[in-house]
Amino acid sequence: MIYGKLWLVVKPSVGIPLFLGAVAVTSMAVHLALLTNTTWVKQFLNGKAPVAVAAVADAPAVAAAVKK
Repeated sequence: MIYGKLWLVVKPSVGIPLFLGAVAVTSMAVHLALLTNTTWVKQFLNGKAPVAVAAVADAPAVAAAVKK
């Protein structure tokens, strides 16, 4: 273990829950930031169907590109 001497200063019964708690708080903060700063995440989580976007291509230009 790289940081084995750390447990001589911090008891594992304090350090491990503190570390796991910090990971949980950070994870919740990231998820909250995603939910509040984006529009698509709420729609995705609510099950809304994505809006289909049709690509409009210029048929003569595509045909000319295919022939070359």
